[in-house]
Amino acid sequence: MLHRSSKELITRGNIDGIISAAIFLRCYPHSKIQFVTSPAAAAPYVQSSDADHIFVSDLSPVPSLAGAIESILYSRQVTLIDHHPFSNQFDWAVIDDTASAAGLMHRILEPNGMDAAVAIADLYESGNGSPTQHAGRILDVDSIAKECDILDFAWRFNIKDDIFRYNAASQLARDNLPSEIPCIVKRYEEMIRQNRWGKAINNAYKHMQHVGNAAIIKFDGRRPSFYGFGTRALTEAARRKGCNYVAMLYQRKSESVVSLRSTMSEGENLGQFIESFTSRHGIEGGGHPNSAGARIPTSSTNLLINKLSMLA
Repeated sequence: MLHRSSKELITRGNIDGIISAAIFLRCYPHSKIQFVTSPAAAAPYVQSSDADHIFVSDLSPVPSLAGAIESILYSRQVTLIDHHPFSNQFDWAVIDDTASAAGLMHRILEPNGMDAAVAIADLYESGNGSPTQHAGRILDVDSIAKECDILDFAWRFNIKDDIFRYNAASQLARDNLPSEIPCIVKRYEEMIRQNRWGKAINNAYKHMQHVGNAAIIKFDGRRPSFYGFGTRALTEAARRKGCNYVAMLYQRKSESVVSLRSTMSEGENLGQFIESFTSRHGIEGGGHPNSAGARIPTSSTNLLINKLSMLA
């Protein structure tokens, strides 16, 4: 009897990750999906997976994740698909910053259909892959943007609900649009009814501090509620206040988790900025020109804020 190779996907829980999961499920129905928040969070799932072929999507190969992947290559096949520019190169990684991670997965796995879903992910990540251009002949840009908002609001209704993410991805895998999927529409409409976006912006105004060109939120205990919108709300509030950059820092005893965003279409490359910072001051980080994340020593958080505030 022939052995059927098992597949698993480890990806983020945002729009790009959910659509990556949809493409994966279209090619490998009923396969296991693990949603995570960061490369560091993905590392233990890589090491504990019993799948023959592990796909890792929308996650930078930072040292903790790269080390986990390297440690299992003797017995597992791993394919990392990402669109965050990164200085190191690996034989098992496909990295291209011109499209979303979902767009790259679509290109690699070559499923039939799914162009509209990829267009949503590409718009969300500001990619420009061919599926976006193709879907533009089916849906106009405003329609794609509306579908993007519907899915983005829906997953933020309960950011810990991975069952919803899997079910949404399963429905998207059938080439349905978010507006055609009841479980997505229901959550989107509830987010609108509760005015969570407006409340999130108001809370961002209350808690952010201005330091030079940057808007900063720091917390070391229970974080203020942004109603599921997190850095998206802080970025919009900062943009309205004229700040160029945004930093959200969750400070713990020895390490702090940092999310960086730019409110400008052009400016300092935040991915390169944080990768350079962590290479000098410790732990790990990376990302896009306009968004990045890292774990840094808590002792260096003030230094990071000072450097960010002085960027043009």
